[in-house]
Amino acid sequence: MGEIRLEKVYFSYEQEDIVQDLSLVIPAGTFTIVVGPNGAGKTTLLRLVAGLLSPEEGKVTIDGRSVGEAQRQGLIHLVPQIYNKNASQFPATVYEIVGLGLLVQANVSRHERQQRIEDALHKVGMWELRDRRIGELSGGQQQRVMIAQALARHSKYLLLDEPTSGVDMKASAHIFELLRSLCRQGLTIIMVTHDITEAAKVADEVICVDRHVCYQGDCQGFLESHMGTALSWHIGG
Repeated sequence: MGEIRLEKVYFSYEQEDIVQDLSLVIPAGTFTIVVGPNGAGKTTLLRLVAGLLSPEEGKVTIDGRSVGEAQRQGLIHLVPQIYNKNASQFPATVYEIVGLGLLVQANVSRHERQQRIEDALHKVGMWELRDRRIGELSGGQQQRVMIAQALARHSKYLLLDEPTSGVDMKASAHIFELLRSLCRQGLTIIMVTHDITEAAKVADEVICVDRHVCYQGDCQGFLESHMGTALSWHIGG
């Protein structure tokens, strides 16, 4: 079925250790949320899995492949937190944005490309807005478009960095519902979030990081054993 695996991974910025001896396995087909304090390495973890950063020590593999090979095969897709902050002046429509994800897949015919874009936009409920410019959409709608881009590529692993940041509660709930539905259809979701209580309602697993893995397990266990304690980000807290 496949998995994402990190083995004894280390990474630092300007000699400051951000990730230390981090090892974990995320099975395919699961909805995993990544939590932890600010500066704990959550976004760095996503960028290491996506291949935007390379570990200084250790190894990251996707379905037994190197991250580079997984990238070339379109297995992984990262939706960064800052996307909606940069979209306001971007002169592209919703349809064009989703199609951008297919530019690297030269073997996809024009007909298949059109079909993939249409199918993806229908899945995220954005087909009716396909001709709108991306900057005209709300933050929640923009997140749906970027999720559609991953679906059009037929990516297996979707990585999201704070997809509900700056989004109202109603739009946030819709995003969580959409992600849960997509996971049930076979997409693997790995999402960094500060909205732990709401995300835990739809996720299968929590990974808490603070430079290393502090907790990995079911959501209810995390909420019961960690959220209400002074040492809420550490095992045994």
